[in-house]
Amino acid sequence: MPITVSLVPRDRFFKTNIDIPEGWNFIFLEKFNEEDIIKACQGADFLLALSGFSPAQISAHVIKNIPSIRMIQMDGVGYDTVDADAAAKHLLPVANNAGQNAGSVAELVIGIIVSLQRHVLVSDREIKSGNYTQLRGQLIGTGLMEICDAKLGLVGLGAIGRKVAKVAGMLGAKLYYYDVYRAAENIEVELGVHYKPLDELLAESEIVSMHVPLTEQTRGMMGRREFSLMRSGTIFINTARGEVVDQAALAEFLENGHLGGAAIDTMSPEPPPPSHPLLNLSPTAQKKLLITPHLAGVTIGAFRRMLLNALNNMAGVAKGKAPEYVVNGVAAAR
Repeated sequence: MPITVSLVPRDRFFKTNIDIPEGWNFIFLEKFNEEDIIKACQGADFLLALSGFSPAQISAHVIKNIPSIRMIQMDGVGYDTVDADAAAKHLLPVANNAGQNAGSVAELVIGIIVSLQRHVLVSDREIKSGNYTQLRGQLIGTGLMEICDAKLGLVGLGAIGRKVAKVAGMLGAKLYYYDVYRAAENIEVELGVHYKPLDELLAESEIVSMHVPLTEQTRGMMGRREFSLMRSGTIFINTARGEVVDQAALAEFLENGHLGGAAIDTMSPEPPPPSHPLLNLSPTAQKKLLITPHLAGVTIGAFRRMLLNALNNMAGVAKGKAPEYVVNGVAAAR
């Protein structure tokens, strides 16, 4: 009987209509720190970890002290709450749910682009304040953009980046991408995307959308230098991780008017303190910023798909199969 320690709360299984596999023993930790995780994992087979908000990290200390765990399975796509390198040193695979919430994130990205291009939130606020005629004249006079023919630069072409490319391409966008691993030619042709070095992508795109995992290589990859390379009026979107963007630099380029707009689903830190630079913008800069609370990939449907995939992956390993969607290079379970 496999034993799984779950940092994912029990009610998420209920809300998504997911049943625990028959014969499995699940230990749910509702409140925990590193020592609680270590204690619960003694003799257990799997650790189902949180991709997003987590009271405690799966640190090198934790990994060293959970020798019976055969695989760490993430509940989502991100794995920055786990020291994946430390896990690799202990031959412990870390697996995520690549692609399971790609459609959910892509939906939000497209909705965000339209909201910023058409000034939806500003329009709603101004009309409710009685400024209908003035606003309409101003927006028509300035001109409203659309996705069709817009130059969309995707930083990262994993499952989410590809889904965004597919939808935006259907709407007529001109698609560029940068990734540390260039896609195969047939994938580029299928998606209609054109590879560009990062600096060129930033300089040529009218919309830049982030779709990279958080690693030591991507931490802070968008800073003052990168924002300065963007053309005036660029729309910037981050639904990846807050830490890939220098928060103060983003605030600066909203304040100085260089960016035409920005939308962020993730911040650093989360939740943001009252002193966070993006929460202290001038009224003019505030109108160009849209913030959502890290919800791009956490719809009910996405949660269901990710939990089912996680359970299937652990079940496969329990039957002797190799783990799937491994992110730290360990091909076999312990």
